[in-house]
Amino acid sequence: HEMTGHRNWVLAVAFSPHNELLASGSMDNQVRVWNPHTGRPVGNALRGHAKWITSLAWEPYHLNAQNPRLASSSKDSTVRVWDPTSGTCLFSLAGHTASVSVIKWGGEGLLYTASQDRTIKVWDSTQGKLVRSLQGHAHWVNTMALSTDYVLRTGPYDHTGAAPEDLEEAKTKAYNRYKEASASRSERLVS
Repeated sequence: HEMTGHRNWVLAVAFSPHNELLASGSMDNQVRVWNPHTGRPVGNALRGHAKWITSLAWEPYHLNAQNPRLASSSKDSTVRVWDPTSGTCLFSLAGHTASVSVIKWGGEGLLYTASQDRTIKVWDSTQGKLVRSLQGHAHWVNTMALSTDYVLRTGPYDHTGAAPEDLEEAKTKAYNRYKEASASRSERLVS
């Protein structure tokens, strides 16, 4: 499908963990949510950022299987957490002093944001409160990875192709896969 609607270059895309939504972020300062099966938009554009979108991250499946929230980071130094179904910005995270380069949504409900201000900030995703600020980079922080990225991205689905029978089984399977991936050590972040 060709999905039209942005008025400038698309810089970030991300599938939801249940594979029912696709988000895109653009230099038009907007986030759009799409139905990947039809190519049609889901609701209106998510507006609120003052500059272009740099990264997108969905809430992991085991934390919210039915209506996962979406986080967007921007060149405007903020992160916004959205309810993509209603199009509502639930809260905004401000604390970086330069562009936010990338955002990750961890399996314990923490949001990790990396910035050109040379810091990584860790946020509580339920209240939007800063948990800690990690310093030490000599230059911009352009990328991050979590040791659990793969299982967070794939949720209840694995290499066997076996599909869960219902939502509850899917959520349980996603949780068990996350716990197995983080069992020997807690979730780790590298930047």
